[in-house]
Amino acid sequence: MIRSLAIAAALSAAAIPMTAAASPALDAFQSICWGTSDDYVAALKAADTSGWRETDVTAPDEDGVSITDKAAREKAVDGGGRLTLLISRGLRHLSTGDVKVTTCKLSFNKPYPTLISDSQTWVGGAPDAGDATLAVYYVGMGAGKPNHVGKAGMGAALSNGGLSILKFQQDSDAGILVDQSYSK
Repeated sequence: MIRSLAIAAALSAAAIPMTAAASPALDAFQSICWGTSDDYVAALKAADTSGWRETDVTAPDEDGVSITDKAAREKAVDGGGRLTLLISRGLRHLSTGDVKVTTCKLSFNKPYPTLISDSQTWVGGAPDAGDATLAVYYVGMGAGKPNHVGKAGMGAALSNGGLSILKFQQDSDAGILVDQSYSK
């Protein structure tokens, strides 16, 4: 009996890291996109330091944003798969003045069936928009865990350091994670 309990405990302990392990896509997104506080140069440095390599993939320019810089990186993932990182920065010209825009998009070419629930756990609340395969959150920019402000807090966040729109898209064969930040 004791031996059976010991074996069961050992198997349970061995299973914990596997079930608790985060996705390489979410880990990279948190450290490169969010963890650098939407700083274009810091995000590139974090990617390069972590073994990402330049790639010829390019992101389309966003309508209404004058892009000043953009870069792309790729990285192979243990167990197969590839992460692609597209980062850009620029200005959105408004009648009230220019707003800095930084976009950090990470794509994972493998199924990520728990992306929506993982994003909800990380942000700490229900999405502000989306559906079963898309979650959109409005958060105040800052260090640490995202400060979920919702649609009602977007203006205040933009006036107090910046606003990020986090998007998580779960497709049948891929995952897409986007952090698009706006600051004055």
